Amino acid sequence: MPGSQKYYQVIPEKVINDLPVITDLLAPVVRGFNVDCLKEIISIVAIHVQKNSGSAPLKMGYLKKLVPQADKYMNGLIDLGVIKKEGRYIPGEISYCYRFTPQYISKYKTVTLNNAKLIRRIKTVWQDLNKESAKSIRGRSEQKEWLQKLTITGEFETYLHDNGYSLDQFNAAIGSATRIKNGDIFYSVDNTSKRFHSNVTNISKNLRPFLRINDEPLVNIDVKNCQPYLSTIILTNPSKVSWLTENTAFALLLQTLKVSHNKDVKEYIYLVATGTLYEYMMRAFADEGLTLNRQETKRQILRILFARNRPPKDLINRLARDIFKQKFPTVHRIFSKVRGSIRGNKFVNFKRFSILLQRIESYLMLDIVLKRIYRELPGTIAVTIHDSIMTGILTNNVEAVRQIIHEELTFFIGIAPKLEIEGLKEEIREKEVIKYYDATTFVKN
Repeated sequence: MPGSQKYYQVIPEKVINDLPVITDLLAPVVRGFNVDCLKEIISIVAIHVQKNSGSAPLKMGYLKKLVPQADKYMNGLIDLGVIKKEGRYIPGEISYCYRFTPQYISKYKTVTLNNAKLIRRIKTVWQDLNKESAKSIRGRSEQKEWLQKLTITGEFETYLHDNGYSLDQFNAAIGSATRIKNGDIFYSVDNTSKRFHSNVTNISKNLRPFLRINDEPLVNIDVKNCQPYLSTIILTNPSKVSWLTENTAFALLLQTLKVSHNKDVKEYIYLVATGTLYEYMMRAFADEGLTLNRQETKRQILRILFARNRPPKDLINRLARDIFKQKFPTVHRIFSKVRGSIRGNKFVNFKRFSILLQRIESYLMLDIVLKRIYRELPGTIAVTIHDSIMTGILTNNVEAVRQIIHEELTFFIGIAPKLEIEGLKEEIREKEVIKYYDATTFVKN
């Protein structure tokens, strides 16, 4: 397992403050009570809380494997009002979700677990889970070797404390980083978009500079405006990606779709290719009295591309869509046709457009780009973050990896992508480079 010899638990500060009282109340009702097991249940909930929902979907069978009598500890915490259970349970499909009650929502604190027996049990369960996860990534398992060597430097904690994160952002970052510190490495390929998910895709972008593989710092080679960039193939050669759909009728639509290369289509493609679409739309929105920053503009553009065809109820969303439609009438008409108005599952309804673009992305990055990197640059660190590749900054050829991404995406999509290399924060970079040269006896010029 990667990570240090220590094992860390994550517990909300307000829960820590009440832990003596919680322990006194639960010890008499849980046979063989162990405070380490209690804290581990709390930590599991904390680490698995999802940013979008604020709750942690957890299977009780999984919890019982990790912690003896997990159900007794969980029920006790629910009865005491520390944790709330919600949602519904469908065997093999949906798990109950758990969240901390409002009075216990607080900043996460990291504590060290010294119970060797419990740690061995937890890590044995992780090993078994990884064997199961390996089945979902068959044919796309190349990066598993590198992920198992993933670590994170201790400087991330100072960074989080010094940069004014919101409570939710801080807790999510601590939870993701702690999983890596503990060696809780996960990976899977989902059945919808065929995207590869891992600790690297789950961690905050701002913590990526602290990630290491084989103690080597990494850089991220990112495809800018990736979803709009991939959408251009719908305007140039939609039949080329029809085989990536789940629905026969949708595939037929893409095979027969005709696009007039009007001025607005050419302008949209140009803006996407140069990575300036969001800036262009910021100005267009501002001209109509809608003042948005770049991140807000990006959010609106993605909503315009992937939301239902019916007019949005929200005034700002409706105005943004109307402005986009005015600037790119042909593009809007084509994308509306691709989204469609059919009711049904996600492969049939309006979501089919966003799923198609994600499948194009995963096909290109996992089946084309990554396989070529491993074939032509053996020994090169390369792990995916959906539309980008992380690679080693010191021992590998970053430019060669960037060139492979550029060539393969240009060949498939038909236009060159705008790539950006996201590196280390400068103060970290200098220290890491010196450390690397010292360790390898090289002389820094």
